[in-house]
Amino acid sequence: MFGFGLKDKTKKVLEKEFNHFNPTISWLNHIIKQGSSQDFNEYDVAINYLMTDWEFKIQQCRDNPDVFGKEIKKSWLKTIKTERKLLKLVEHKAHQDLDFRDRCKKIITEAEVVLK
Repeated sequence: MFGFGLKDKTKKVLEKEFNHFNPTISWLNHIIKQGSSQDFNEYDVAINYLMTDWEFKIQQCRDNPDVFGKEIKKSWLKTIKTERKLLKLVEHKAHQDLDFRDRCKKIITEAEVVLK
């Protein structure tokens, strides 16, 4: 039935739980493909997608320090922190053996250094 695949479920989680619209489809497809052997659910995929997005933003600022101004960096840091808070509210719906907490903590620490 249309609309009930893992990609569609993940998009709904990203939109409803994180207010994150229009995910990068190639990233989403890659995470779904990687997670299929690990039996990922939509929350597992959404969490991994968000972390990938956070890491991308941080890397963009690190690689192009003159392109991204203070306001963009502040905005991205605020978004990352907001999404992390929202993630904490739904992380119990992800597989508990999915080791994302340490990765999240590392990303937040890095974001606070690079995006300030």
